[in-house]
Amino acid sequence: MSKVHVLKPDIHSLHGFFSKELEPALYIQSGDTVEYQTLDAGWGLAKRSAPGQPRMKFTERLPQRQEKQFGHALLGPVHIEGAEPGGTLEIRINEIVPGSWGWTSAGGFPSYWNQKLGMSDAQEVTLDFELDARTMIGRSQFGNFKYGVGLKPFMGIMGMPPEEDGRHTTFVPRPYGGNLDCKELTAGSTLYLPIPVSGGLFSTGDGHAAQGDGEVSGPALECPMEKVSLTFRVRDDKPITMPRAKTGTGWLTMGFHEDLDEAMWIAVNGMLDLMTELYGISRTEAYAYATLTVDLRITQIVNTAKGVHAILPFDALR
Repeated sequence: MSKVHVLKPDIHSLHGFFSKELEPALYIQSGDTVEYQTLDAGWGLAKRSAPGQPRMKFTERLPQRQEKQFGHALLGPVHIEGAEPGGTLEIRINEIVPGSWGWTSAGGFPSYWNQKLGMSDAQEVTLDFELDARTMIGRSQFGNFKYGVGLKPFMGIMGMPPEEDGRHTTFVPRPYGGNLDCKELTAGSTLYLPIPVSGGLFSTGDGHAAQGDGEVSGPALECPMEKVSLTFRVRDDKPITMPRAKTGTGWLTMGFHEDLDEAMWIAVNGMLDLMTELYGISRTEAYAYATLTVDLRITQIVNTAKGVHAILPFDALR
């Protein structure tokens, strides 16, 4: 009988890095569901009271779970019984409910993307938002910013640690997940990740209420999540080497690399593999059909390893 577990942010569940040496915050069976409540990526507990004021943040630390340097606030890890290297972890995204506030920013610090746009020395602009999970609209909270944005919440980070020892940054997307920042991974989608370590040790965090493809200024609309419901299944019949997902409109494959061109070819290669499985055709035939039906989108450009996802609509081949 499948169970529903609840995981809330505290010193025993929060961590700021990926590591196979982390003690799991939760042990579950394949088929179980976990309902998370998450902080924002920057460990935020509450919105700013006024422009220029700091946000209240979670500051308690266990040395074995949180690095002194900054990393995204993640919840987990979750140990899934039967998850072993070589298998695939299926993560069904059932529901995502954003919190009541969020923020984004642009400019103000030296970075690859700010340098490209001449904004490294520009004064940083931070926009605070009030989020309405009923209307799915976010509106700027302070200043003369009168525009609202539609909300399409998803988790920026879903993933498992590398098989290598040590502590690994939360900022980089990897074959087994991490900082994917793919806005297609909303409620109703299913993410598939290759399992790198025994138990999987899955973590999530970095909630986004909205994001454009590219995440061009660095942050998205960063927010806490009131509820994130994920169902986990271990799959031994679906070996993969890179992330795949099934959304409400189609299939997608992902590629990551410091060179955007290389990330694109990794995503295309994964799509050709998927099309041969779906349709029982050769890779060359899949390539011919892909040029007619597959869209390439820039997932994000701001996480060291850039991301591209290839999308194949369900009705592309009829």
